[in-house]
Amino acid sequence: MTVGKAALHSIAPDNFEYYLCSLELIDSAGNTKGFLSFVVMPNNYMETRTTVGSVTKTQSGVTTLYNSTFAPRDISIQGTFGRKLRLLLGLKEVEDKNDKSIPFFNGQFGKVLGQEVLVKTGYGLTKMLQKMVETTYKTDEQGGSHILLFSNYSLNTNYVVEVLQDSYSQSIDNNMLWFYSLEMKAVAPQSAVQRGENFSKTAQLITTVAAGAIAKGIGNILNSVTRAINL
Repeated sequence: MTVGKAALHSIAPDNFEYYLCSLELIDSAGNTKGFLSFVVMPNNYMETRTTVGSVTKTQSGVTTLYNSTFAPRDISIQGTFGRKLRLLLGLKEVEDKNDKSIPFFNGQFGKVLGQEVLVKTGYGLTKMLQKMVETTYKTDEQGGSHILLFSNYSLNTNYVVEVLQDSYSQSIDNNMLWFYSLEMKAVAPQSAVQRGENFSKTAQLITTVAAGAIAKGIGNILNSVTRAINL
């Protein structure tokens, strides 16, 4: 039944919702450095859009000024991955050069059909999320910036996001159950990320995505460790 819902969503995404969301981390060359699908949907999801415009009363009537480019969205998610031990296919954990742990005991069980197989508890998935968020604000191997992509298939929205705040909590009432909370700012649609035929080598941003969002292409980002974002 799940496969059927996914197929319907791919055919008509605005008519059939599919309860899944994901985060993907790419580097300045377009390589996927990390991929995390929320196997348990967040308990709470809120997306807020504020139109870039103003309404002014004039002598002759009312004047509305607006900007038709992309308006940044505020996205807030809270939830938990539970306590279960899960066998996961297709996820990619962010590599850490300083991590000296043995891959087997870190949940990496090899590959099936070219896809990595991970075995993670809810705590392990929380640490994957935490590591991905932290890597967003580190330079990649080329000295460029990472880009974080968020997809919510249940609402059929896909954005380039910046994580403004992340927090993790546990209480005595929910022992061994970690809760996460992410406050994100959507600064551009994912369609702004152009991926060429050779995906591993090319990934460019449209020169102008939106006024006040990302104003320069990824070619310029390669020469700087800061993202061209002015919110």
